[in-house]
Amino acid sequence: MRTLRFVTCDVFTDTPLAGNQLAVVFGAEGLPTETLLAITREFNYSETTFVFAAERDDTTRRVRIFTPGGEVPFAGHPTLGTAHVLVATGEVPVTGDSVSVVLGENVGPVPVTVRCENGVPVWSQLTTAQLPEERAEGVPDIPALADVLGLSTEDFVGGTHAPSAVSCGLPFLVVPLASVDAVRRARVRMDAWDAHLRGTWASEPMVFATVQDAADRADAPSSLKDCDIRARVFVPGLSVPEDPATGSANACLAGYLARRTPRDGVLRWRVAQGVEMMRPSRLDLEVNKRDGVVHAVRVGGSSVIVTEGAFRL
Repeated sequence: MRTLRFVTCDVFTDTPLAGNQLAVVFGAEGLPTETLLAITREFNYSETTFVFAAERDDTTRRVRIFTPGGEVPFAGHPTLGTAHVLVATGEVPVTGDSVSVVLGENVGPVPVTVRCENGVPVWSQLTTAQLPEERAEGVPDIPALADVLGLSTEDFVGGTHAPSAVSCGLPFLVVPLASVDAVRRARVRMDAWDAHLRGTWASEPMVFATVQDAADRADAPSSLKDCDIRARVFVPGLSVPEDPATGSANACLAGYLARRTPRDGVLRWRVAQGVEMMRPSRLDLEVNKRDGVVHAVRVGGSSVIVTEGAFRL
């Protein structure tokens, strides 16, 4: 019998039993990909990470990321959660008020800054390995997307804020909606998703709307009342019907919004996700933009450890 150590944490929250669940597994060296995927399905979280020794001098650890549908090159909440676990468990020592962790992922090295208080990690921020790539071709028209999301065409913004395919290492279809109410009502109809999105470059829709007033915040917990944006992310192509908090999709959203913001500088947004799933999550987005060009995208949030244990094979 072989025993693998694991730690689970909730990411994009400082409160246990909120945010997005993550399992971080140690000791899986030599196991085939099929076994790693089976372990992922046993946890049945949106994602599970497997931590290995670093393969490059410029990284702290090698990390492989899986959803129940398969391996992905990059994902935000697994990156932040894994960095948090490495610091919280002493795998990476605390050397000051912040710790730098570089995770070697399939997308490339992903740097994470872990902020600490009294030697305890409390908040982390990643910088994407890839700058946003945006594609207009292959994006379904609004009537088709209305069919996919169970909405009316009037629920979409359009114009300069038309839906667009964006990737910072993992593609998402960024879909602006006209109201938070439309975000609440969005549902993926799988027959329509099969017809319009399956097999496209960015098949996983992220819907979002700008928070306008108190009514838009009414169903959000107090920790999310100051968020600028309400979002939901559906990932049926990777066997995740809805994700409570999605760092990779929010990195795409940051790039999408920055491209449409007329000013340069450091641009910031606060995003509330997971409210409809009763897994409230807060994501802090930050973009460096100079001369109209995005030079860096960062996604940050808190994490908290929930369980530790052993996985027996």
